[in-house]
Amino acid sequence: NLNWSKLNTSNIKSRALLKRKNAIPSKVQYDPWKTITGRLATTPNSFPILTINKESRSIIRPQNDLFLELDYNSAELRTAFGLLKLDQPTIDIHDWISEKVFEGKFTREKSKEKTFAWLYNAKASNKKLEKIFDKQKILDYHYDGNCVNTIYNRNIEVDEKKALNYIIQSTTSDLVLTQAMKINKLIEKSFIAFVVHDSIVIDVDRSDQGKLNEIIDVFSNTDFGRFKTNVALGKNFGNMRK
Repeated sequence: NLNWSKLNTSNIKSRALLKRKNAIPSKVQYDPWKTITGRLATTPNSFPILTINKESRSIIRPQNDLFLELDYNSAELRTAFGLLKLDQPTIDIHDWISEKVFEGKFTREKSKEKTFAWLYNAKASNKKLEKIFDKQKILDYHYDGNCVNTIYNRNIEVDEKKALNYIIQSTTSDLVLTQAMKINKLIEKSFIAFVVHDSIVIDVDRSDQGKLNEIIDVFSNTDFGRFKTNVALGKNFGNMRK
C-alpha cells in the first residue's frame, strides 16, 4: 500500500525513487537463492524493500490498521552467544560487552566497533573478547575445513577466512525466518508484510490486538534462548515509534 504523496522529496535518493515511480512494482518478491548464505534478497521485479532509504519509507502504509516491527537487539552477536551456548544478556548486548568485557573503558559505539572488527576478521586478536567468545570453538563444530554446516542444515562451501562470517550470518538469517514462520501460524487477519534483514514487519489487523504480547514473545524465544527484541508501531514504515 504505497502513498507517494508522503515522499520526502528534499532527499536526493527519494527524488530518484520518484522518477522511477511508474516502473516500481508494489509487491515484495524475494529470491531465497540469490545469496550464498541464504540471506534474503529481492528479485529485479520486486519493490526495493531491502534498499529503500529511510527518508522514503513513509510511503509504505499498512493495508490493515498498523505496522508492528520486531527487531532483534544485535541478532548476529546473539547468534554467536547461542552457538557457544552462553546465556543471552537481558540488556543491550553492546552495553553488556562494554561493561563486562571492556570494564566501561569505551562507549557503546566504540565497544560495538571493536567487537565487530574482531569478530569477522580471522587474523584479529583481542584477549578480552576471546575470554567470552571462543571463535575457534564455533569453527570446530560447524566448519570441516571446506564446508560450513549450520544447525538449520545449510551446507556452504567456503574458505576458512570467511567461514565464521558465513556460519553466523546464515544461521541468523534462518533463525529470523524460522521465527517469522511461527508468527505466521499465530496471526489471522494480520499478515507479515515483509522481512528486512533481522527484523519482521507485520501488517496488524485490529482483531489481532490481543495477540500482540504473544507475537512478541514468540519472536523473542529462539532456538538460542530469549533474544532482547526492539518493538515499534506505526501508521507507516517511515514513522515507527518504539
